Amino acid sequence: MAEENLVRYEPHEKPTHLLSAGLGLQVTVMVITGIMLAPLIVGRGAGLEEGQISWLVFAAVVACGISTWLQATRIGIIGGGYLLFVGSNVAFVSVAISALEIGGTPLLLTLVATASLACFFFTSQMGALRKILTPAIGGVVLMLMALNVAPVVWSMLKKVPQEFIGSMSVPYMFLATLTPIILISLYGNRTARLWAPLIGILIGTIYGYQVGLVDFSKVVAADWIGIPENHWPGLSLDFGEGFWALIPAFVLITFVGCIETYGDGIAVQKHSYRKPRPINFRSIQGAINADGLGSFIAGILGSVPNTVYSMSIGVMEITRVAALRVGFYGGLFMILFALSPKLIALISVIPSPVAAGYILVIIVLLFGHGLQMVNESKLASEALLAVCLGFFAGTGFQGGYLFNETFPEGMQIFLSNGTTSGGITAVLIMWLFMLKKRAKNKISIPLQIESLTPINDLINKFSTQNKWKKSWQNKLMLIAEEGLNFLIQNQEKNKNKGKNTVHIRLYQDGDEVELEFISGPTGINAESVQVALKDIGEDDFESKLSLKLLYGLTNEIRHLQYHGIDYLFLKVNPKLIKG
Repeated sequence: MAEENLVRYEPHEKPTHLLSAGLGLQVTVMVITGIMLAPLIVGRGAGLEEGQISWLVFAAVVACGISTWLQATRIGIIGGGYLLFVGSNVAFVSVAISALEIGGTPLLLTLVATASLACFFFTSQMGALRKILTPAIGGVVLMLMALNVAPVVWSMLKKVPQEFIGSMSVPYMFLATLTPIILISLYGNRTARLWAPLIGILIGTIYGYQVGLVDFSKVVAADWIGIPENHWPGLSLDFGEGFWALIPAFVLITFVGCIETYGDGIAVQKHSYRKPRPINFRSIQGAINADGLGSFIAGILGSVPNTVYSMSIGVMEITRVAALRVGFYGGLFMILFALSPKLIALISVIPSPVAAGYILVIIVLLFGHGLQMVNESKLASEALLAVCLGFFAGTGFQGGYLFNETFPEGMQIFLSNGTTSGGITAVLIMWLFMLKKRAKNKISIPLQIESLTPINDLINKFSTQNKWKKSWQNKLMLIAEEGLNFLIQNQEKNKNKGKNTVHIRLYQDGDEVELEFISGPTGINAESVQVALKDIGEDDFESKLSLKLLYGLTNEIRHLQYHGIDYLFLKVNPKLIKG
């Protein structure tokens, strides 16, 4: 039996308001610096005026507060219903700077708002895209994003007053920020590691103040409550050449964010309950949609996109509190912080070399996380080709080595962003690979017991092609029958009898055979035997027997449930069948 989690409060349980507010404030303090620094770095990288940067920071924090609320709710297809804090997405730093340089703030806002809609496309196609936008593809895009941001970091080391250019104070300040973060991350306990970025920034800023690189006069003069003087910059709706050159990169990075939130959505469910539960993929769809709506709000308000912060799960592991009330308080505190010009001014005085030290750690971790995503599963040679060729195509185009000058000007802008060119190269190769692997043995039939005849005909044809023994064929037919029975019984309980079609696909993958059922939504998740049997009830002997047979016959069962569609995968190795 699986070991129970030591969770103090599950999502819908309600700790005291004092405890909830305290935990919400604690997490907000830890993430607020990261939320503010991303738009600050983007604004400085593009050479914006201080007033414009202040608005970018203000809008980012407000949008993240609203998005944290959205994650804690479930309204239709929006929201995951779990404790997930949201922050500015540092992966967009490079392309956001490019957007500001090409078309100013209005172009950036239009790109952010438009690209956010890709989240809804992603969730509507999660089943179809799952074999193309794999963690490996997401990983290579993350690695390319880290490489794209690196030049921004090096350029920030030179963004100091004229009298400090060539001074050793600048590299010392950079190291004063970077070194504490690295040392605490290596030797600190779990709680200390959460505070490492903030500690590094404080030490670096204090050193900067001592050498005369920090001026607190604007902080002293700023009001405690208010909004930035610069008003909403507006959108650019002409959809010119700059928009079409950059929108692919924004969409690709949005897709990578979707894949990351997908992982965070699984992790948060595993840590939110005392007893193990099957993963609710509809909730994950809601979390990704909340990311999309949150980024849309960020674009409309006037800032960079946001995304779920993975540290939410780390904090939850420490506190053992998964209550949604903590998220509601956290979102409230973010908005209150945004309404304090003094706090925004305080973040704005952070010297560029200090911000560079912080962002360097982030992109190194981003690159490492990309490597982990690539290595999550053993890659087939085709997938390995997609990842490696995508990476080298991205670096080649970004460096201008792959005949960029021979393309039209608009294409040059498009290709020179390594995230775009490398990501699209990897996705294209994976798509071609999936065309090769698509099921040739498939059938679409009504979801009813009479459909067993065409299913058995399909299996008979498949077995003949592969020269199977009769015992292998019979077992696969039995598995197909029990899988069909399971879907019929649960569709009937949902009052969908006679209204659904089931699509059946047969794949040969090495020594294993995968039988895939694609159908309308079912009420029970077949992956969790104990939970499923409990939900079926003691009186329903027939459906209980069907599930027991299904688990006894197969090597592996995966049941992915999305809004409006279910994917049931049944795997078997015929060589292990006796007879």
